[in-house]
Amino acid sequence: MPLSAAQILDPLPETKKYFRRRLANAPIDFESFGTLLKPCTLGQCSGMCCYDGVCLDDDEEHYIGAIVDAHPVFFKQLGITRENAFEDATFLDTDTRKTRVRRFKYPPHVNFPKHFDKTACIFRFPDGRCSLQSLAMEHGEHPWAYKPLSCWLHPISLERDNRTILWLPTLENDRLKDENFPGFAPYTHCGCAHADGQLAYQVLRPEIEALGAVIGRDFYGEIDAYYAKKREKKKK
Repeated sequence: MPLSAAQILDPLPETKKYFRRRLANAPIDFESFGTLLKPCTLGQCSGMCCYDGVCLDDDEEHYIGAIVDAHPVFFKQLGITRENAFEDATFLDTDTRKTRVRRFKYPPHVNFPKHFDKTACIFRFPDGRCSLQSLAMEHGEHPWAYKPLSCWLHPISLERDNRTILWLPTLENDRLKDENFPGFAPYTHCGCAHADGQLAYQVLRPEIEALGAVIGRDFYGEIDAYYAKKREKKKK
């Protein structure tokens, strides 16, 4: 039987315990979810959010490595083995591990940010699809069963100003923004604001509800209730 959304992190017990503890009573930046977004369209973005790979905790690296070991024929098409799938990195001045990247030229029609490196996560298929998600779907599993948490949550973030908070980065407050790097999530297709878009929490409902199922908290219901009150106030 495939994993339900609530069970996505079950193969990663320490990771699940960590995030359940962090997010049980964490605040929500409700206003950030009022940003107008458009749904992810792989044909338009070509998986640009995967350009720099993804940081992993020990649980995630071990789990993904085991998946690669168990399906060598599937991953051979991308030249992936456990030995070449990961690399050391530094993120926000902290040493970490991440999925390896390789050089990649994005299609001309993709509005690829100039400050992004022309690279792609080793697990990304040339057409932008995630091989981990594709494999999970082939197995009849939840599409995110094999993907790192921060991948399937994108563009949602869980930390800001050294505290846990559920929020959506914007061009003004992206925590990855500095004098040499304008930002990350707000420059990707699914995190970029569009004047003719929909409220972010509605566009990102699958991600928000899946996170809520994992944590045991109705994040979507809380955000929806906030905006329902705003709509009622406008009517008065």
